[in-house]
Amino acid sequence: MIETTRSPHQRSAAPVGLGSGCEQHAQCLEYFGTAVRELLELHEQQWLAIIDGDEDSCRFDVLIHMANEKKQAAKYAYLRHVEMHGCSDFLPAKNKLS
Repeated sequence: MIETTRSPHQRSAAPVGLGSGCEQHAQCLEYFGTAVRELLELHEQQWLAIIDGDEDSCRFDVLIHMANEKKQAAKYAYLRHVEMHGCSDFLPAKNKLS
């Protein structure tokens, strides 16, 4: 179920499940989380502008596009780090034992 009572910036900013001890892993995940939150905030601002009848609400389109590119870059940087370094706590326990 999607939570609709709080906006994205009101949710917890701290990533859950960090405990691998790898500082770069935590930085990559934090950067990705920040990029996701920024994208969500832009979508929320555009939605509120539309609801308010703002005729220039399309001004958010370029910002949303740029924020989405930043989010994608952060996601793939995180995935590359996990693949190369193997330090994610999100891997199933059976894969960690191999």
